[in-house]
Amino acid sequence: MHPDRHMYIVISCWLLINGIVFYFLGIKYAIDTTRFEAEADAWLNGNIEASYLLWYSGYTVFLSLSKLVFHSIYPTIVFQYVFSLTATVFFYRGLATLLKNKEAAFIATLLVIMYVPIQQWNTCLLTESVFISVILLFVWAFSLEKTSHKWFMLFSLAALAALTRPNGGIVLLTCCCMYGMQFFRQAKKLWLFFITGAAIILFLLNSFTDTFYQFLLDSFNKGEIICGYDQWTTSAGMCIADDPSSGSIAKIVHLVFSNPAKSMELFTGRFAALWMDVRSYYSLPHNVYIVLYLLPAYVMAIIGFIQYKNAFAELALATLLYGGINSMLVMLTYADWDGRFLAPLLPVVFIWAGLGSYFSIRFLKRKYSIV
Repeated sequence: MHPDRHMYIVISCWLLINGIVFYFLGIKYAIDTTRFEAEADAWLNGNIEASYLLWYSGYTVFLSLSKLVFHSIYPTIVFQYVFSLTATVFFYRGLATLLKNKEAAFIATLLVIMYVPIQQWNTCLLTESVFISVILLFVWAFSLEKTSHKWFMLFSLAALAALTRPNGGIVLLTCCCMYGMQFFRQAKKLWLFFITGAAIILFLLNSFTDTFYQFLLDSFNKGEIICGYDQWTTSAGMCIADDPSSGSIAKIVHLVFSNPAKSMELFTGRFAALWMDVRSYYSLPHNVYIVLYLLPAYVMAIIGFIQYKNAFAELALATLLYGGINSMLVMLTYADWDGRFLAPLLPVVFIWAGLGSYFSIRFLKRKYSIV
């Protein structure tokens, strides 16, 4: 297939899917949108609250500009659509260059476009659409050949991700880990990386794990897999009291090891809730669609990872770091209601699914001598 036809199909599919989603869903003003709009109003009045200065400031800028120019936040939806289409095109082009395989890049891009729970965020006045688009551009940045340009773009996009959503900080952490490993490996001092990394991790854990401990303690007592949803819980147990006598890291470790069975049940449930994206309160057709879409994609991703992890070692490392840290964070805190934690992970997973699909098609052609 001619390369231009790949691009035409990518753009056409994106327009079709997003047109259908917009027709059925329209623009969604959610509960969280209220606080973002209030923050944008505060910014325009010169009042910037420290609580939102970092984690959501990137999205607040877009809302503030929309308010300033159009006196409404709704035109932000137009920006989200334009940004999403642009990022999708760059995702495909960058992936084709990175993998040196237009077919695998094409399949991966189609998987991103055709998974409706990803595209539906473009209709919402929330941070997810912009965050997912940044992830797509982050993948494109991997394809840049000049090392200085590549890392400049990776860190810039990672910083934008961190300023768009709190879990965007994981993108920045992943980027820092990758750069640190590359730097110290070239200096033949990888041992120094692990020592430095361990010190930074301990600092971060000591600074931020008190919040995680409170989430974990609360979920142990309530038994909730999904925060605020009491129809999927772990087995009942005695109420666990807070222990203020030790540090947060020690309290988390003690809590887990003192309740191994309940910890395993809770963490396994949250891992499944994160990666399956199926909810009992979704409609049956919606859940069937998710299962029939994700399970084959995951199988193809595993095949692709096994076959090509050495060929794309840097991408494999980024995938493990990004997916692993997100999974650990969800297991310690809580699973979400509506898939907003999974959606930004799937574009990276679909890269390996595209490679796995390409490998499987070639294998079947060779086995059955299909021309």
